[in-house]
Order: sequence, then C-alpha cells, then structure tokens
Amino acid sequence: MSKNQATVECENLSLTINENTILRNISFKLERGEHCVLLGLNGSGKTSLLKILAGYGYPSHGKLKILDRYFGEMDLRYLRKKIGWVHMDLKYEIPTFMNTAEVVASGKNGSIAFYENLTQNEEDKAEYYLELMGAQYIIKRKFGSLSTGERQRVLISRALAAEPEILLLDEPCLGLDPVSREDFLSSLSEMLKKKKDLTVFYVTHYIEEIPEDFTRIMVMKKGEILIKGEKDTVLTHAVLSMIYGDNFSVHRSGNRYSVEFHY
Repeated sequence: MSKNQATVECENLSLTINENTILRNISFKLERGEHCVLLGLNGSGKTSLLKILAGYGYPSHGKLKILDRYFGEMDLRYLRKKIGWVHMDLKYEIPTFMNTAEVVASGKNGSIAFYENLTQNEEDKAEYYLELMGAQYIIKRKFGSLSTGERQRVLISRALAAEPEILLLDEPCLGLDPVSREDFLSSLSEMLKKKKDLTVFYVTHYIEEIPEDFTRIMVMKKGEILIKGEKDTVLTHAVLSMIYGDNFSVHRSGNRYSVEFHY
C-alpha cells in the first residue's frame, strides 16, 4: 500500500439497531500514516463507529473499505489482525495474574490470556514494544498492580505487538490525572515518530486530550459527522458550540487546545 493510499474509506455508512439510528451517513477517508481525532460527547456514536472499524460489527447501510477490502468481501478475522483496538473495557478482560511481558506477548495472536512461559525471544519482543511506549521499566510487574496510565501504555504495546496497520484508541486518557495524562500523551507522540506508517484514529470528548501532532479533527454529534478539517479550523468556538453549547471559551497554547466553561 502506497503512502497516499487510503487505509479506511467510509461512504454513507449508517447503523440502525431496533429502529434506533445510531450512525447516519458517515463519510470520510484516512490515508496511510494519518493521525485523526474523532471528537464528540458521550452517546454521540463514537464507540459504535470504532466497533465497526475494528471488525466487530456491520453497518446497516453504506460502503466501508479497509486496507483495500470491502466489508462483506473479507474475512473479519483477517481484518482484526491488521487493526489494533484499545478500548476502555479491555483492561478488565486481562487476567491480573499475568505480568506485563505476558500481556504484551498475548497481542501477537490476539489472545487475552497467556498461560505458557515466555521464550527469551518473546520476552525481548515484548520489551521492544513496551519501550516504544516508554514502559519497559514495568516489564516484570503484574498487570493488576499497574496504575491506570501504565495499563494504557501496556495495552497499546500489546496492540502494537501484532504489527497493525491501523490503531484505534477509544478515550485512551480516561481516568488519568493531568500529570499522568501529559506523560502518557508524550509517550504516545514519541511512539508515533517511530511508527510513521501507522494510521491512528483517536477518540475523545475532551479537546485537552488531543495530542499536538494530531492535526485532523472530525466532530460527531448524534451519530453524524458535523464537520471535519484541520485542527485550527475545527477547534474554534463557532464549531465547538455545536456540541458544547455557548458558555465557554477556547484557549490555544502552541498546538494544544483547551476549553473553559463560564456559568
């Protein structure tokens, strides 16, 4: 796949469940190596879209092409091996008795539990992927003993162990305090400098959590993409008022943004 070739193409994608419209006419493209943020409040349909992109659901209507293959014409098991999906519930599925190296190694074949002793080669590879996220120092620790931020780093390292072409991050800063958040975002940015061809779709509802090297933003509300474009044109009061209301101001510091609400 060439650098400028789309890894994801959605065309009028919709999802209806029990006569309730969850997603409506979603259309966008992600190029190889592109970093894109999906911004929206809770209940806007962000996670439902990620589930489909990860190969764990089908749209009701529209076309979806991922890595040159259309949904309905591919084995979803193949797709799941090409996509790393890190979501908020994954940390509860990992057995707490596993150490960090075992958790990362389990990502190679998509399993959850790892009951065999790691070979030296497997442990070396686990350390490599942990190092990409600045987490090699916790390689021997039990997963259940880690902080929220450390667990997020391990789960992303686990996703990277499968060498995916697309990485889906669903609210990766959830539960992090401000210091841990900034530490995590710094590690994420450093990893992306080394994985230049990795396409990343980053979901959040806080603009403070948008890394500075993510330049493309899509804003979602009630299952629809309201607007998409470059960060400096989207993260404005005029645009964000469509999801946040009017009683706030937007602040910019370098390539990072924040909002302050006024009541």
